[in-house]
Amino acid sequence: MDAAEAFYRDALGFERVFRYDLPDGVIQMMAPGGRLPGVELTMLRDLTPVASATEHVAFLADDVPAWVERVRRLGYKVVREPFSIEGETMAFVADPDGHRIELKHFS
Repeated sequence: MDAAEAFYRDALGFERVFRYDLPDGVIQMMAPGGRLPGVELTMLRDLTPVASATEHVAFLADDVPAWVERVRRLGYKVVREPFSIEGETMAFVADPDGHRIELKHFS
């Protein structure tokens, strides 16, 4: 959970909204500027995260190439470099558990 929190905080600029430490795991909400909506991170003690090859979450980004460089500079994986399709710029990065994150901007 600490690695996931660091990624969403440092690479994407999210802040912790709440965290519940439970007997069998942790549930934590992270959101841009600490304001919902955001992403809920869940860690269960006996569950190993498995990233999907097709499922992902997407976030709007004001400057996709700049956000990708921030992710890269912090040592996180860039899955696909920025590209554009019909007025939309997007890129894919991965969190520490390998979950794909799409960063997108509509012009």
